[in-house]
Amino acid sequence: MAPAAYGVHVEARRSDGTGYTLIRLGPYDQTWLAFHDADRLNTELAGKAAIVIPGFTVTAKAAPFHVSDHASYTDPSGADVAALLADAIAGVSA
Repeated sequence: MAPAAYGVHVEARRSDGTGYTLIRLGPYDQTWLAFHDADRLNTELAGKAAIVIPGFTVTAKAAPFHVSDHASYTDPSGADVAALLADAIAGVSA
């Protein structure tokens, strides 16, 4: 049996519940690594969620990694996840 894989989804949501996924990180082969990076990103966003993308609340959460959708994920291995998030936000703002 293949090991389970996990991901981190960073989502931007409006107050009416609509929104989109800014970035998906994964795969992570251990749950605690995904939760660690999600917590780190939420800490980065704390206090500035309202100004990151005006009108949206931006949050990160650990989630199952969807192998069939692997092309939409960014590999976090050896990368600074906060820098990956900054790049994703810059891409939206540009």
